[in-house]
Order: sequence, then structure tokens, then C-alpha cells
Amino acid sequence: MKTLFLTLLATVLLSTALFVTAASSQVAVCNPEVYGLTAELIACTHQLHGHEQWRHGQGTRYHTWDVYRYEAAVLRNYLRRLAERYAMVVRWAPVAQCESGGRWSLSTGNGYYGGLQFSLRTWYAYGGQGMPNAQPAWYQASIADKVRVRSGLQHWPECGSRYAA
Repeated sequence: MKTLFLTLLATVLLSTALFVTAASSQVAVCNPEVYGLTAELIACTHQLHGHEQWRHGQGTRYHTWDVYRYEAAVLRNYLRRLAERYAMVVRWAPVAQCESGGRWSLSTGNGYYGGLQFSLRTWYAYGGQGMPNAQPAWYQASIADKVRVRSGLQHWPECGSRYAA
């Protein structure tokens, strides 16, 4: 959970970097609050790294407005997925705390694995890959969400009530 949050935070902080323009030595800010997650933000960030938009045969090759728009769309999609994963882990964290003490990689040899203590039968029946305890928290939470949607929280009779809807 902390890893997802820190990755999201680092991504946003990197996109708010400062740079000095060579011509005027004024400080310009690549700030998502100003630009949004748009091609303008991507262009600003590329300028930070010394690249100039390709125009009329001048500038840095492959740094075109179409590329900037594509990169902005990729960034928005990545951050949306990251936020969704983070939110899912936050909802399932109280259940994991109850089931396994919040240890998402738990394997005690009792036939149940991971932070949400999946049986292998349930894990594979709902599309889980590999061993539950070897998967990240967001992946375990996504399988648990499939279980919850299809058959409710009764798979966690003691701890399911702690799910934070």
C-alpha cells in the first residue's frame, strides 16, 4: 500500500520539477496544477531535459505535439490505474490486518496464503496467477474483489465485516 502511494507521489513530484530557461534565466514551473496532465505539461517536462519540440526540421527529433499528446494520455492512464489500485488496497487493508496482521506475503503452512488468506482453490477459481503470497497487495485485493462481487464477504467470516466499502 505504501509503495503504491509513494510511486504516485513520486510521479506527481517529478512532473512539478523546476527548470531555468536558457534565454532569460527566469524560473518556469512544470506544474500539473497549472497545465493539468496535458501535452503542455509533457512539453514543459521535455524542455526540462533539454529537448525542444520538433518544428519545421528544427528541434529534437521525435518530440512532436502528437508524441506529447500520446505521452500525456499514457501518464493519465497510468495514474488512474495507480489510484484505483491504491484505493482497492485501502478498502481491503482492514481485512488483511485482521486475517494476517497486514502481512500480504504470509505463508504459514495452514493452506491459506497472502494477506487475505486465500485457499488455492479460491485463488485459482477467481483467476489468480501464481501463489497468492507472492503477489503484490493490489493483485490480491483485485482477486478478493472478484470473490466479493460474485459471492460476498462470507469467504472471510471473521474479518469480512472490516471491508471498507
